[in-house]
Amino acid sequence: MRNAAAVVIAAGLAAAATPCLAQTLTREELENALAQRDQVIAALEKRVAALEAERGASAGAGTAGAVAGAAAVGPSSPGPSASASVPSAPGGASDDEAALRALSRGLVQRGLLLLPPWNVEASPGLSYSHTQAQGLVLADNAQGVSTVQSQRQREDAIEGSLSARIGLPWRSQLQLIVPFDWRRQDTALGNGVQVTNSAAHVGDVQLELSHQFLVESGGWVPDLIGAIAWRAPTGSDPYRAPVVNVASGLGTSEVTARVTALKTLDPLAVFSTLSYSRNFKYRESFGTVRTGDLINWQMGALLAVSPDTSLSFGFSQQFKFVTRVDGARIPGSDGVAAMLQFGLDQVLSPRTLLDISVGVGVTRDAPDYTVMVSLPIRFR
Repeated sequence: MRNAAAVVIAAGLAAAATPCLAQTLTREELENALAQRDQVIAALEKRVAALEAERGASAGAGTAGAVAGAAAVGPSSPGPSASASVPSAPGGASDDEAALRALSRGLVQRGLLLLPPWNVEASPGLSYSHTQAQGLVLADNAQGVSTVQSQRQREDAIEGSLSARIGLPWRSQLQLIVPFDWRRQDTALGNGVQVTNSAAHVGDVQLELSHQFLVESGGWVPDLIGAIAWRAPTGSDPYRAPVVNVASGLGTSEVTARVTALKTLDPLAVFSTLSYSRNFKYRESFGTVRTGDLINWQMGALLAVSPDTSLSFGFSQQFKFVTRVDGARIPGSDGVAAMLQFGLDQVLSPRTLLDISVGVGVTRDAPDYTVMVSLPIRFR
């Protein structure tokens, strides 16, 4: 500012002195010119002083405003931070998770990410599956003679469930799932005979404990989660139901061990899950039943299309081993069920997520299609 003032004064002096260079002045005219120059210099000095005072006042007001703004957003402010409602991995929160909260909530819903310690999430859900098959069977006619008849068999199942999960210290999580099933099987023969069986019952309650053994880091190391689950025989016994397919339970306890690997390739998260389920023997009136064990394998990916929306794609296979009664194999009790799965996760509010998924069966042992809707609600 002082350099600018010096330039202005020098310009004024030059302007005042110009008449002197143009012509010869008398003593009186020279004194008058010098007096005018002094007046110009004094006016310029006053203007410079006024500008400096005005600039200093503006700087002081800006500093005071900045201090007041910092105090308004400081630790004493009651307003939540932008990432307060965003779930974070047990290893620590990050800006990426704050920007992709739909993705992280979808990962938690699928068991691919654990809740932070003492966070609680409740998830009511509803699913519908449909299976239809048609073929030829032997059936007795009105005269009691066995003849070949065409048969159409349709199975429908609606399952409501309520799951609750809580984050625990040491990168762990506990989850409880309580299902309620309604199932119906409709069989129609070519001779006009139709048989319908249906049942509704509480399903097998499941309790699962998960732990994160590895936390994803730079390089090839993924998130690695292990889980152990116990399924109690609270549902209806398949051998005491009118038809096995309308039973809501296995009739026996089941223990499942699961391992899941997750790798983030922003904005994509890819995963793979492998589990083994062991069923225990139990007694029925006709002998000792040993339900076949299960191997489940799943792979897929979740894509964050916006902070509040993510899409999922997956493929799952279930290998079921043969069931035995008193050590004897039951023909047709084993099989392979494979499905393609597509899903959408949409954040409805900071605490509520809408999860919709559709599955399409690709083997005969899988349902033709399934539709699942759940509404995970986060509590803190």
